[in-house]
Amino acid sequence: MQNTDIRSIQRALVRLTELGLLKRDGTNNPSYSVNYPALISSRVADKLLEDENRPTTTLHHEFLSWLGELPVDQIDKLFGKDIKYNTASNEKMSAKDLEHLTVELSWKSSALEGNTYTLLDTQLLLVEGIKAKNKTEFETQMILNHKDVVAFVIENTDLFTHNISFSSVEEIHRIIGKNLGIETGIRKKLVKISASNYEPLNNPHQLMESMENILSVINRADDPFVKALLALTLVPYLQAYEDGNKRTGRMLANAILISTINKGFSLRKTDARQLALAYLSFYEFNSILGLSDILKTELS
Repeated sequence: MQNTDIRSIQRALVRLTELGLLKRDGTNNPSYSVNYPALISSRVADKLLEDENRPTTTLHHEFLSWLGELPVDQIDKLFGKDIKYNTASNEKMSAKDLEHLTVELSWKSSALEGNTYTLLDTQLLLVEGIKAKNKTEFETQMILNHKDVVAFVIENTDLFTHNISFSSVEEIHRIIGKNLGIETGIRKKLVKISASNYEPLNNPHQLMESMENILSVINRADDPFVKALLALTLVPYLQAYEDGNKRTGRMLANAILISTINKGFSLRKTDARQLALAYLSFYEFNSILGLSDILKTELS
């Protein structure tokens, strides 16, 4: 910003106001405020997300404060806009459906982290107990951890139907990182996100406070899709843990859906690049549209 002249800033303010992303108050000496409902639903161009010269961003405290102050009825309205997805019946998932979800979710979630297990390898491991001979113990453990999280959720659906506690999220993270060298608990060191110019918080006390705040927002939402979307988005955004944040967010979102509408999602319909761009849109611009579209597609 040090090389940006005042006229460039003024033009940018005018343009952002025209786009509806800013609200202008006053004429001669106007003040500007962010129009958060427009921001979260804005479409961020891929070319902007791929521009390596885009500015560094940090956690948007004002945005989280706005979320925390939203009236309860507005949370579902804003984040569940135009929801069209198939809900399941009140009956629990069949054993076959649960097996199918567990295999696909364990495979795809692990693949997104660089795991080379194939879908067939994963099925043989989780259903038949046959380990792939050409895979590492680390990769095998990662797959098994996903299965264990699903089992934990099925045994404890009451933990994810209404008020989700921090201890429940901690347990998901503990299981997902078991025997993978991932420290449990709120991290105490700086983390970087690959391919992103977003720099997460680095203060354990602020991380803990922010985690409680985002859980409060998730718990105040009523629609299962909205609760899951907020979990999928906000947990990775905060990066409260040393590693496994996106996996924890994915599994928490699934826990909410399994426990409420008896249905989960695996992200099998979503390619890695599409998901990465959707996360970048939220990390750096607080647009949730990309992740919302992905979740709707997965649940359709």
